[in-house]
Amino acid sequence: MIQLFFGEDTYSLNHELKEIEKNFSIANFGDMNIQKFDGNILTFDNLIRSVSAVPFLSDKRLIIVYNFLRDGDQKLRDYVAENLEKFPDSSEIILVEEGEVNKNLSIFKKLTKAGAVKHFPLRKGYELEKWLGEYVKKEKIPIAFSAIKKLVATVGNNSWRLTCELAKLDLYRKSRGSDQIEEADIEEMVESEHDQNIFDFIDALGARNAKLAVKYLQELFKSGKNENYILTMIVYQFRNMLLIEDLIVRGVKRNQIPAEAELHPFVVGKTIRVLNNYDLPLLKRVYYRLMQTDIDIKTGRIDPRLALEKLLADLTI
Repeated sequence: MIQLFFGEDTYSLNHELKEIEKNFSIANFGDMNIQKFDGNILTFDNLIRSVSAVPFLSDKRLIIVYNFLRDGDQKLRDYVAENLEKFPDSSEIILVEEGEVNKNLSIFKKLTKAGAVKHFPLRKGYELEKWLGEYVKKEKIPIAFSAIKKLVATVGNNSWRLTCELAKLDLYRKSRGSDQIEEADIEEMVESEHDQNIFDFIDALGARNAKLAVKYLQELFKSGKNENYILTMIVYQFRNMLLIEDLIVRGVKRNQIPAEAELHPFVVGKTIRVLNNYDLPLLKRVYYRLMQTDIDIKTGRIDPRLALEKLLADLTI
């Protein structure tokens, strides 16, 4: 059986694919029967060997091919299109296309006719708000409905960014001891695409560039950003770094990290670049240091601004 998943909502696509992999792994003795290929390097021999392989202690194999319709060899695409019904039942093949596809391709037309195509378009309007409401319920993130509407109006229909912003907002809510995320939190925490100060500061901090980090921190203070906001952003960055480094240590391939971490590929790429300055034990110590700073500020042991300046000095040594 061959299926095609495609669309611009790559967050939802990757999330569904991850669920399929998880359920398949549980039912078929782990990952031994899962194989993945990039479409641009898939060859005829690779494909035939993979679909012909005998499943290990199971009756099924799962084969995932990324961007085969966009980047794959044309002759191989034509071969697959002509032989859709000849692939063995023991192989479940999912073709994953990030973005829209050429609907004039023979393989697309045949898969569509067979009812084997699932489209993941970007959500809009009420559908987007409804999906986000279901997401926060599942993730147990308390948020006012008016704040959901405000977040959608501010961010748009980028599902990756919406989920990332919600993670930051929930950290901020917890740091303030609030019951739920409100509209005012969106205004305080969610930056426009044109306000680069906080992102530049986080990048400098991750790169352990003390001089640049101090410069951006002072600019943030001058622009009126409060200490809770800045600390929340730092915690969020190092949380992502810890998560991604753990996946790397466990041998997860780079192109699979966004789906595993549920982070936008752009965020993953930027984070990996700064991870050269850290290893997993150091990241764990940094995260503990961040939690201690949060406690010190909340209990009044130290002035919030001084706490951030000391934290910056510690993190950029």
